[in-house]
Amino acid sequence: MACNEGTSYDGATARDRAGTGPPSGPRGRRRRARHAGGVRSDRAGDCRAYLDGIDELDPAVVADMVRRLRDDRRAHGPAAANADWMDGPLDEWLGHLERGVVDLGEETLAALAVGMHEVLSMRDALILSMILDGDVCGRDTLMDVLSRPRTAEVSALVRDLLVKAFSDADLPDADRCRTGMVMLAAMTCLMPEGMAAQPFAAIAYVLWWLGDARAPAYALRSLAADERCTLAAIVLRAAERGLGPACAYPEAQ
Repeated sequence: MACNEGTSYDGATARDRAGTGPPSGPRGRRRRARHAGGVRSDRAGDCRAYLDGIDELDPAVVADMVRRLRDDRRAHGPAAANADWMDGPLDEWLGHLERGVVDLGEETLAALAVGMHEVLSMRDALILSMILDGDVCGRDTLMDVLSRPRTAEVSALVRDLLVKAFSDADLPDADRCRTGMVMLAAMTCLMPEGMAAQPFAAIAYVLWWLGDARAPAYALRSLAADERCTLAAIVLRAAERGLGPACAYPEAQ
């Protein structure tokens, strides 16, 4: 089913529902035509057409990817398996953020979406990559976040980065955030409903960070897909109370 219904996000439609290395991707699926130079996130019509052309993955393919990631984490440990899974997909994600283009391949979108669903630190790394510039939080830091989130060193680093960003009166890079959110919307089109919760929650978080009134709507979409999504519930409560970063909620500081 094409991703052709939902609420617009800067002109980009988001659907209303949501081995040992990165997966080889869906087999036997048609390939979408790629735009020369990529689909730019600031071209609403192109983004809408891109999202509308995404078909949901075969559940068997998704289940196989989930199994492979879980097996790898058991066999090699979470840190090594997480880093191995995201080595490649994270680079493509970051490259698209830098270039302002959104048309990630289905294999990469699926790898990122499965990773976010299974390992919340992968979701957190993608969020950090949107709200923080690459010179502040680069690839090596993001790989540490997604592979070693509970170590004292990484926990302290993430805390310090977020505390500093939370009190910064300047908004994050709007183009970077928009690009990331369109790619997250693509994941909600590609994956089964239950696996759209984390991408929707990530969109809600970034919108909340920007002070965008649509944040609660995306938090509710996330909770509709998975009522246990803690991040979505946090965003919903904070937005309802008018609490948030200094850049978007100066009166709350």
